[in-house]
Amino acid sequence: MTVRNPRQKRTWLIAAAAAGAMILSACGSSDAANGTTAPAVGSAAEGMSSAAAGNSSANEAMTSGTDQAMSSGTDQAMTSGSAAASSGGAITAVATATTATSDELAAAKAGLIKAGTLTVCTSLPYPPFESADINGNVVGFEMDVMDILAKDLGVEKSVIDTDFTGIKSGQAMTSGICDIAAAAMTINPERQAVINFSDPYYEATQALLVKADSTVKGLEDLSGQSVSAQAGTTGLTYAKDNAEKYGYTVIEFQNITDVEQAVGSGNAAAGFHDDGPLFDFVKQNPDFRVATTFDTGEQYGFGAAKDNTNLIAVTNAMIKKIKEDGTYDKIKTEYFPVG
Repeated sequence: MTVRNPRQKRTWLIAAAAAGAMILSACGSSDAANGTTAPAVGSAAEGMSSAAAGNSSANEAMTSGTDQAMSSGTDQAMTSGSAAASSGGAITAVATATTATSDELAAAKAGLIKAGTLTVCTSLPYPPFESADINGNVVGFEMDVMDILAKDLGVEKSVIDTDFTGIKSGQAMTSGICDIAAAAMTINPERQAVINFSDPYYEATQALLVKADSTVKGLEDLSGQSVSAQAGTTGLTYAKDNAEKYGYTVIEFQNITDVEQAVGSGNAAAGFHDDGPLFDFVKQNPDFRVATTFDTGEQYGFGAAKDNTNLIAVTNAMIKKIKEDGTYDKIKTEYFPVG
């Protein structure tokens, strides 16, 4: 974020006034003490002198706006508000929080595989990130975030359930099955080679699922036993990486429900998976518990086709917006209650 020099801004305003330009004040403000900014509201952004001069001075216009919101240098500076210029008259508008410039939104919308629809790939079930409710609707933490993205684009949202292996390989997006994947997908170099990831939106780690009456407390207790993990996941990678050291055998399953069932039936002494869904599972199933977690430093990202930079730009702006305005914390608390 760039905070411009107040002295430079004052000099510019004086020069503009000398030229007889009409200067409108903005209500936005910068908090230099803590580095935060407040969105500008009221009349057009500070520094716009007239409709004729508006394009060249848009970046000076909003001292509290983000560089991204000002990228077009035109009335895009007003983000989701509207700027109306009458001939030689004042420009008035209301600037509100936005996810991206109108050019970015238009480009992302034009690139959707189905006009008027954001098609989202996921892999069910994976509560609390995504699961089907009793009416067959796909709901969950990531689905709520995707609803916001669809709203920003001005389109409907459609969800496609597909194998996670097709998602993490990038095939689901590059083949045109979906525009974006929301599947609790860890960002790693292998996947980044074939997927255009958004900025991280969730910190994750691995966990070890066992029966509630199990004596297993950690990997050192699994020697000579079998463990379960889901195909294509970082949980499977972690399990395999430590198998020789701790002397256990890994059984690979297609879905997380199979991992859980293997533990429940006794076919596996423990199951590896991301902590979020496992903690949600034990909350609903008291016959199970999480024995331990492993801090692997993982982060989730939404994924698009490698060349789909427009949609990812809009997604990144959306993630930034909901984290800044408190929406992200509100959604997260709903699905991951504190305590």
